[in-house]
Amino acid sequence: MTVQLGERTRAAAVRPHPYPFQQWTIAILLLMAPIFAVLYWLTVPTGSWLPVAVAQAALTLFFGLAVISYYLTAIWADDAGLTTRDVFGRRRTYPVDGIGGVVRLDLYRSGSLDVRPQLFLVDPDGRLLTRMHGTCWEIEAMDAVANALGVPVMQGPEPLTLRDLSQSRPELLHWFERRFAALSVDY
Repeated sequence: MTVQLGERTRAAAVRPHPYPFQQWTIAILLLMAPIFAVLYWLTVPTGSWLPVAVAQAALTLFFGLAVISYYLTAIWADDAGLTTRDVFGRRRTYPVDGIGGVVRLDLYRSGSLDVRPQLFLVDPDGRLLTRMHGTCWEIEAMDAVANALGVPVMQGPEPLTLRDLSQSRPELLHWFERRFAALSVDY
């Protein structure tokens, strides 16, 4: 790797693993294939198949852009800070002095006893900067980011439900997670 002057080297560069997106791809193909087959079957004999072809091309283009965007998502971390690129292409950079720490928790999946690891990067006031979901990020990637930053890491003592996390640390959740966790019912 060559580094140009003024460039910062990165101790950890991680990308989400492709497994969730591969599942979504299969599901979308299984949904689109029969729908468009029926639409073509109905429209080709009458000669009105062109709008169906345009719709299929538009959906295929949209899905292709989503695939590219997902695979370009990344997090770069080192002892100087953290840079993220999300699925919408937004880049955010956080200097290490703006990162208060790392919170590692295991959250129960809804309706299950399975747990998902979560990594939350918070500012010195405890507000969420970025989050790595165990669904999309491997545990090794979370470890690499936490180790590269050199900030304090707090490990949760036991797995939590989304509702428990919403009550104890709501600032770690997205607004829609706080809303649904508040409406959930304990059994």
